[in-house]
Amino acid sequence: MPTPAKAQTIDELAQKLQDSKGAVLLNYRGLNVAAITALRRDLSNGNVEFQVAKNTLLRIAADRAEVAIAPDLLTGPTAVAFGWNDEVTPAKLLSEFARRNRLVSIKGGIVSGRSVTAEEVGRIAELPSREVLLAQLLGAFQAPAVRALGAMQAPARTVAGLAEALRVRREGGDA
Repeated sequence: MPTPAKAQTIDELAQKLQDSKGAVLLNYRGLNVAAITALRRDLSNGNVEFQVAKNTLLRIAADRAEVAIAPDLLTGPTAVAFGWNDEVTPAKLLSEFARRNRLVSIKGGIVSGRSVTAEEVGRIAELPSREVLLAQLLGAFQAPAVRALGAMQAPARTVAGLAEALRVRREGGDA
């Protein structure tokens, strides 16, 4: 039977696992307080919450939240970055931090309720943000309409150009 404090931590972790779009697990061994504080600040700018968690409590919370976490991810010191906006942001920010700071390593993550490896987190980090993907999708949908509009306007532009050339010629200018 967990203590009331541990039970509360389990409930909070379970709720965060359910509510977050994605999470990245990090081995933070070797980081000092200043580095962790800087990391928290960088992550909070991206609407990502960083929390150090005991592996046992995180495993119990994942079971409660019906989220799969591979057992090999729950070894050694573990911190979790919960992404509230999308799955890509925590992966991007932590991958960038791990490149700059060789003391830490990404263990893996959770996307759509399933466990992903560190390599998959790296591939997710390379994806464009949700806003960029939506803009690209919108551009792809608009492209045929823009081309069709351009094709419909071409004869009118040609007639207008010919009329302007005729007007200049009649006025005695060079056309």
